Amino acid sequence: MTTGAVVGATPSGADLGSAQAGTTSPLTGFTVQLGPEERVFGPSGLTDFPYFSERTPSGKLVGFISNNDSYRVRPARDGKLRDPKVILKRGNPGTFDKCGAWLIGSVIKKSPQRWMALYHAEAAGRGDNNRCIYNDDSVVASVGRAISNDGGKTWKKRGQVLTQDARLDGPKTEDATMGRVVRYGNYLYFFYGASAYRRGSTRYLHVARSSVADFGERGTWKKWHCYKPSVLAARTCGFGGTGNGGIGGKSNPVQLISPTARVIVPNTYLDHSIALFATGTRGFRLWVSNTSDTMPPLDPADPDSTERAWAGSVQIYPEVTHQDDRQVDNWNRTKRAKQLYAYPSIVGLRGQSHTSGRVFYIYYVKLFPGGDFPERYLMRRKVTLSPDDAGLNRVALTTYFDKKSGLRRTSTERPIRNAFRPKGAEGFLLGEPAAGFRDVFECVKNGDYLLRVGQCGTGERKYRRVGWISPTETTHATVPIFRCYNTRKKNHFASADRGCRGFKREVRLGYGLPSV
Repeated sequence: MTTGAVVGATPSGADLGSAQAGTTSPLTGFTVQLGPEERVFGPSGLTDFPYFSERTPSGKLVGFISNNDSYRVRPARDGKLRDPKVILKRGNPGTFDKCGAWLIGSVIKKSPQRWMALYHAEAAGRGDNNRCIYNDDSVVASVGRAISNDGGKTWKKRGQVLTQDARLDGPKTEDATMGRVVRYGNYLYFFYGASAYRRGSTRYLHVARSSVADFGERGTWKKWHCYKPSVLAARTCGFGGTGNGGIGGKSNPVQLISPTARVIVPNTYLDHSIALFATGTRGFRLWVSNTSDTMPPLDPADPDSTERAWAGSVQIYPEVTHQDDRQVDNWNRTKRAKQLYAYPSIVGLRGQSHTSGRVFYIYYVKLFPGGDFPERYLMRRKVTLSPDDAGLNRVALTTYFDKKSGLRRTSTERPIRNAFRPKGAEGFLLGEPAAGFRDVFECVKNGDYLLRVGQCGTGERKYRRVGWISPTETTHATVPIFRCYNTRKKNHFASADRGCRGFKREVRLGYGLPSV
């Protein structure tokens, strides 16, 4: 990794762990449907942080991507991002943002023109001679503040506003890493990951709060912590008390949510807040809060209470292989490295990052097998929520066609080659395991990708799990899906058409699900 290079740096919050789910009551009664994967930016080294967007005073949509420096991009009608322009540059040697300034969503507006956003800052670690060494977590992360006076076109830094609890700092630490700012009522809440290095490297989700009227200024942030209001009073948790100021103040973590699911967004359809967790080793998971969409998802004031802010999560997209595959989500990129997914975010249907409804988009950064950091892609999928007690979360199975070569490929993810364009919808596969459904894998041999149920064939390499399918027709699984073969091109694909589009039908893979 080249020190300070745009293509080589990774924000140090790239933790890939997950948390156990608690109560499940808000997790039932709805189905999550993922549309086809869309490539919106890349390959590029510029996208290395959760994407977010906002509308300008004139109604135009502006997006934001980051890697060391932050960029404004122009989303086109097809969703693709164009014309990246630098809006925040990393700081000078010796500063708290010398190693990078990644703009954080969502934008907070005081007026149509005056916007505020926080940014993830990284400084050189102690003993690193002012060098930015990213691959051993020695950079020190904190939070800066930036202001735009022209509706998001240009931005100016306004200094450091948050660091992690000074009690948790080790000689080299990630401090307050990455994060998400969202408004609930009269307050701004900043959710961020932090590691307690003196007690091991486990990372948790922490929260800081500032009044909307204070517009995120330094000195106005208080952290959620547990304290005693007086000597005789019982211990309580909240933003009161003393010693919990934004710069080095005390904080306590929110329980039962993965710290990588920190892009938290109110959802008006579910009437709860939601958050997205996206990795290849554990799949994509949608977290749902116990609190309403108008209330911040915070644990109870009583530290002994068994209630929690987050109900847990539901799986909405399958893991690549087994959870112990060290080549999946591997940041040490080699030719053997497999798919990597990171930096998920949630964006409303019209591009707003501060709220979501029945239909919204999820964005995430992706590396294909063997891909190195300059070959990062920003992907998105349209999400549709629907009432359904069965809760069969599903993902679109799509056939892609290369007009020049005449080849087809069917999968729940888009092929890396841009020549492949979506040609046909083949129903939906289950995005999570369920009784009576079987694994479907995308296998490859001699450049030919084909779907198999259960396991790949002799001499075939397992590319990834693409979902689950029912071997028999059921009340919910009603779409027959066949594996087809173009004998002239020696090319497999799948189709919901019994006639296989005029090509050879090999086998019925099983039954998929229809669109909600």
